[in-house]
Amino acid sequence: MGNLKVSIDMTDVEAQIKKAVDGFWDANGSKCVLVKWQEGTVQEVGVNGAQVNDVLEVALEQLQELNRQFPCRENAVTITKLEEAIMWQDKRTNDRIKRGVEGTEQR
Repeated sequence: MGNLKVSIDMTDVEAQIKKAVDGFWDANGSKCVLVKWQEGTVQEVGVNGAQVNDVLEVALEQLQELNRQFPCRENAVTITKLEEAIMWQDKRTNDRIKRGVEGTEQR
C-alpha cells in the first residue's frame, strides 16, 4: 500500500464547505432541511455537498440555541451525544490522514 499525500488548500475547502452548508437556508433565510450529500471525494471533485459532520454541526447549533431558550436535561444529553458523534467522526478523519488514505475511497 502506497502513501498518498493529500494536498488541499484548506482556505478554499473551508469556503466550499461554507457554501455547501449555507444550502441549509432558503433564499429568505428561513431554516430548512434539504441536504445535498457530498458526491465523490473532495480531493477528486471538490466540495459539492455536505458531509455527515456538517449536518451534525448544524443540528448541534440548532439544539444549543433551543436549549438556551428552553433548557432541559434531555436537550443537554442530546447536545453531549452530538458532540461525542462529532468527536468520533473527527477521530476517524485524523486516523485516515495518519494512514494516508484520507480523500480516497480506501478503507
